[in-house]
Amino acid sequence: MKNIKDFIMEYKKYLSEYLLKGGQDEILFEAYQHLIKLMDDSLAQAANILDIHNQVLKEVLNIKQDNHVVQWIYIERATEFLAQMLIAMDALLLSLKESIEKDHLTGLYNRLAIDRILSKLWSNAVASKTPLTIAMVDLDNFKIINDRYGHTIGDELLKEVSVVIKTCLRDKDVVIRYGGEEFLIILPETDTNGAKKPLERVRKRIEEGVYTEARVKITASIGAAVYPDDRPLSIEEIIEFADAAMYAAKARGKNKLVFYSQLECKN
Repeated sequence: MKNIKDFIMEYKKYLSEYLLKGGQDEILFEAYQHLIKLMDDSLAQAANILDIHNQVLKEVLNIKQDNHVVQWIYIERATEFLAQMLIAMDALLLSLKESIEKDHLTGLYNRLAIDRILSKLWSNAVASKTPLTIAMVDLDNFKIINDRYGHTIGDELLKEVSVVIKTCLRDKDVVIRYGGEEFLIILPETDTNGAKKPLERVRKRIEEGVYTEARVKITASIGAAVYPDDRPLSIEEIIEFADAAMYAAKARGKNKLVFYSQLECKN
């Protein structure tokens, strides 16, 4: 958090306004918009918010523990009840979020997870001036395999290739099923030189594999873009750059790794 004292001060200001001005929705909305920007992961949990809420509420209502014990007990019980409800909601929302952000076929993250995961990694990279590599992986001629062997074999192939990709990377790297036979790889704290080896390993391992009971062979075209080297201005742009490099890999004969910096015509 930028400053916990700042958060408490702002929380107190909004709580006071909300209580004294009759619970106006505008105040609540403004408080939510402003306070959420001051939070970090350690604070944004029901139990931590409750501690701050109780502390601030005492000050707002001018309640002193020694001579207003009875009144405070009732308020404390009420807020504790609220906290238990919030904690239950935390657990439920976390469970739902994990469920909807996972691709049920491969077990990888799906496209819905990009905003949450990549936004944080992008912000960290920009703030700390550390590199970040994004790679787009597209399986070559996947439609032919689906047409020849059927979608069941195609699905099994996707699952097995997903495992291959994961085993080629570090624990902190992220793999997302971007859609169909496309995968997005996120390599935090990795520049162009650092990304070449793992991404080439992904390409080669996919090429060397034999998949499903049908003994299918397949290759992949990979395009990569790097922050800050390629000067992307946003998350959307770095993904576009990786996608453009992937299409260049296809155009150059498939089963290749191409970096955006290698393209002659860039945006």
